Amino acid sequence: MLLAAAGLHMVTQSALAPFYPALFRAAYGVEALAATGLFLVVCQVSAVVALPLWGRACRRVPLARLVTAGQTAAVLLSAALVLAPSYAVFTGVSVLLVAAKAVVLLAYPGLARSHPRGVLPGVVQYVAVLHAASVAATLLGGLVVSVPDPRTALPLLAVVEAVLLVACLRLLRPAAGPTGAAGPAAPAGGDVWRLAGYVLLTAVAVYAARPYFTEYVTDAGASAGTATLLFVLPHLAVLALLPVAGRLRARLGGRPLLRYGMLVAAAGLTAQAAVTDPGWLAVARLVFGAGLALGQVALDERVIRASGSGAAYSVVAMGQTAGLLLAPMVATAAASAALWAPLPVCGALLCVLAVAAPGGGRSTAAAAAVPSAAVASAVTPPATVPSAAGGQVSPGAERVGTAPPAPPAVPAAETAPAVLPQQRRAPGPVVPAAGAATGAAAGAAARVRPEGGPPTATPPPGGRPALPLAAAPLPPA
Repeated sequence: MLLAAAGLHMVTQSALAPFYPALFRAAYGVEALAATGLFLVVCQVSAVVALPLWGRACRRVPLARLVTAGQTAAVLLSAALVLAPSYAVFTGVSVLLVAAKAVVLLAYPGLARSHPRGVLPGVVQYVAVLHAASVAATLLGGLVVSVPDPRTALPLLAVVEAVLLVACLRLLRPAAGPTGAAGPAAPAGGDVWRLAGYVLLTAVAVYAARPYFTEYVTDAGASAGTATLLFVLPHLAVLALLPVAGRLRARLGGRPLLRYGMLVAAAGLTAQAAVTDPGWLAVARLVFGAGLALGQVALDERVIRASGSGAAYSVVAMGQTAGLLLAPMVATAAASAALWAPLPVCGALLCVLAVAAPGGGRSTAAAAAVPSAAVASAVTPPATVPSAAGGQVSPGAERVGTAPPAPPAVPAAETAPAVLPQQRRAPGPVVPAAGAATGAAAGAAARVRPEGGPPTATPPPGGRPALPLAAAPLPPA
């Protein structure tokens, strides 16, 4: 149900995003492109303001109850959009609608971590829902602007919101905890703030290319239907490539996949600015979508593993929302020179982000290779065990990697066996028993190797220092 609420939040927030210029022109006679930019800016400001307020409310009220409250407000506000008599009123109601629906964003970490097969499949599932919602939003937006008075199609939004409200009332139940979200509340450290800045710039690069794309295509001679199809192609490419992106993440690791995704997306955006033929535009849009599929899976998994939930994830969500706030400003400034200008600007920013891609933790396979709680307790404090990407595991998992309490120290006089005089031996050379070298090697192999280095072996008495285990010569074939 929370996935459905998140998907519908995307629909209601972005159903008209590529069509706002046409909507404002047909419904209210507003011709200036700056009006669209101002509308998008104030809507994102409302989300930036609402997110920390919803986050504070989650400490006292279960998330399911907050989602239901936000959905109730969304039904009323969606109905009010139909009756908005002017551009100013439409903007004010939309601001409240975005603020009411922002609570759904806080459910992302819990949804990703609650997937039965792990965080990566949970991220893939969530990204699939959001891009499917983007496709539905684009089709709905095309329906809205295809009628003589676009406002006559707006009641459909209110009907969909009402259906989801009924489902929330019937299916959502408050969780036992205050937030109802799984995952730890990791502190908002420097790594989380750097990720928030990276997410902010990524949102600018992706979303600044959207507002004036349909205007660019129709100005080149394409029909409104062709523009709608071209706009939705990247989302279809993401949906088609998500399973492949998940497998590539598990094989290549997060940072390489993120870099490849950013570079592929940048190539797609730059190519769109160089061609106007619908066929070549379709190819460039598909390339852009392929890059989005790779980059979004890698970045989202990195964010979820590093930030967890609670205050740390709120920082990242604020960064994303601030990026959505800045994107219309960048798009409007670039489009004032030429309608195609936002495309290469965003492509250049994606290239910069590819170079500055944040490093991730160990791969899933490497994390699974860590032997047991004994190894974890030997390299970490006994309170918690770091996750594979630098975050902390859930409270239930902390007990697995926690070293058992050490027994109280006992004086040596109470533990050492008494040595009788007749048992003492004369001093002499110590001859190692058979198998001593094997035992030494086994003991060295059992030692915990340092972070980032191979295990080392203690040289046997009187022998050469043993090679590191990772560098030991292989027997001839």
